[in-house]
Amino acid sequence: MDHDELVNVAKHSYAWVRGIEAWTVAVIADRSLDEVVRIYGGDPNAPVGDYFFSEAVDLQGPHHTDLRFHLQVLEHAGHVVALENNGWSGSHPEIARRCSAQGGHFFSVYWNVNAFGMLTEAVDGRITACFEFLYPVEPDVEQGTLRPDWAIGPEIDVELARQVDMALLQQRTGVRIDPCWLTERLPTYRIPNPDALLPDATWAWDG
Repeated sequence: MDHDELVNVAKHSYAWVRGIEAWTVAVIADRSLDEVVRIYGGDPNAPVGDYFFSEAVDLQGPHHTDLRFHLQVLEHAGHVVALENNGWSGSHPEIARRCSAQGGHFFSVYWNVNAFGMLTEAVDGRITACFEFLYPVEPDVEQGTLRPDWAIGPEIDVELARQVDMALLQQRTGVRIDPCWLTERLPTYRIPNPDALLPDATWAWDG
């Protein structure tokens, strides 16, 4: 997609994401659902139940200093889609590396109330993109980020930034994230805080 097509997809297919305050969505190719759950630190044989996306945040508990993290997964068009309501494991470069190892592909979008979107991509166990998306005018030279050519272009209206994040995910994976998935009961797994799961792994793309 060129810039105009990307913005058009963002406006018409992803206006619904403006209502999501904080989440991570990842699309993974060439991995089974069980493999993805294990890489995120969960037990595929021990889901906590089937929940709507909106209910997943309630499972975290009332104490923000000691959140209980959860992962929801589904299979679609030969990919695994991983959803985290108010979680960020899928933005961790080491998770991306492991999910994409041995010829796979991983792409995730993460945002919260303070950020317009962190995009992470890995191919065959190697990080190919890791940056916060807002002003894609020139390569981001900040330490710990990697901005590829496909993420460089005209500035995006702030109000569209998160929608464009999702359009880029669709462009890079071929998977359109369906809002209906958020209103379906999905298998839900308890996962650890990524810092506890990967205490020695760096958040830097080249670590």
